[in-house]
Amino acid sequence: SGRYTVLTEDEIIEIREILKKLSLRIVRDDFEEYDEANAAYGDGGEVFPTNHAPVITKNNDGIAFESVKWGFKKWNSPGVIIYARSETMRNKSTFSKHLETGRCVVPAGEFFEWEELDTGKKKHYAKDRDGNLLFMAGLYRDVKDENDPEAIQNDSSGIVREFVIITKEATGEMATIHDRMPVILRVEQIEPWLTGVMTPEDIEKMEFDVSVNPCDEGNTEEQISLF
Repeated sequence: SGRYTVLTEDEIIEIREILKKLSLRIVRDDFEEYDEANAAYGDGGEVFPTNHAPVITKNNDGIAFESVKWGFKKWNSPGVIIYARSETMRNKSTFSKHLETGRCVVPAGEFFEWEELDTGKKKHYAKDRDGNLLFMAGLYRDVKDENDPEAIQNDSSGIVREFVIITKEATGEMATIHDRMPVILRVEQIEPWLTGVMTPEDIEKMEFDVSVNPCDEGNTEEQISLF
């Protein structure tokens, strides 16, 4: 399981301003009040797999800024799938069909990765070099799961909306601690990704060099790698 940071109130406002500048119609905004956005997260200022988090989704009507559950539920085993590899996702039925109708963008302040050391795993955080928001490319789907207690609120149909983050080969500083990283979109790439103009081949070639620094926690934490 992996993690990334919650959004601040200012970041929620910034995202809304970015969305207003797109040519796509905003059909839903779940975060008119910051408290609603903050309540979507787990404790401790970090988003964990199976938490709900703010995600920008695209459908035929336009775009929505909404709360979506992190992870595609596995049908044949416990747990969730939290990422899709950009190199293989178009060949896997779990992901390929959602490239047409289920693209999304996952905003974050920063994300975390664990470096393998002889003494254990060292936690690092990665963020934009200029302190801007990170926009991670993702896919989402709607699945019927009437037994899931975290089904979309006020939805009696038992439909759960889930997302995964797309990853690629690590580049730049990230490559010094790990071989994978999320696909990070620049602001001007948000709309081409959501509308399908940008292809899986395009994102494989993309490079976005984040700043990577060790966290204060040191080598004490054992955690399965996100990417």
